[in-house]
Amino acid sequence: MCAVCLVVFNRVRADDLTSEEQALVKKGAAMEMYKPDEHSRHFIAHIDSAADRQTGKTRKIPKDSQKLVCFVFGIEDAEPAREQGRSMAEFRYSPSQAHEFLFAQGWDKYHDRFFTRCYVQEGENAYNLKAAELRQKAEDNGRQTSS
Repeated sequence: MCAVCLVVFNRVRADDLTSEEQALVKKGAAMEMYKPDEHSRHFIAHIDSAADRQTGKTRKIPKDSQKLVCFVFGIEDAEPAREQGRSMAEFRYSPSQAHEFLFAQGWDKYHDRFFTRCYVQEGENAYNLKAAELRQKAEDNGRQTSS
């Protein structure tokens, strides 16, 4: 519950949440989602069924649907991480340096394990793509000069 509260206050100002959302967060009814191709947002979700862990079958939740606040790691969260990853590849950071830097930035921004991990994942993916592109460009240039 504390981690979710920290996310709320780091990502969303408390006055951006309705009183219903604030009450749900206070009672620990919150969930985090990784959707880097959708917009970052928060919303109230209603859960009316759940899968049984033993049988795998879906069952209805006996009470009226349960509510919880969902916080989404989306485009607005992912793009800064991607920009950092690409920049670090261009400046020849090692993979471990990039990881440590992205982790520090993500933790500083979110103070939440889930959102920090999402930030690192997006940044590392962008780093790896840019580093591969730069290696390919260097190889192509090497072939052209040796020909």
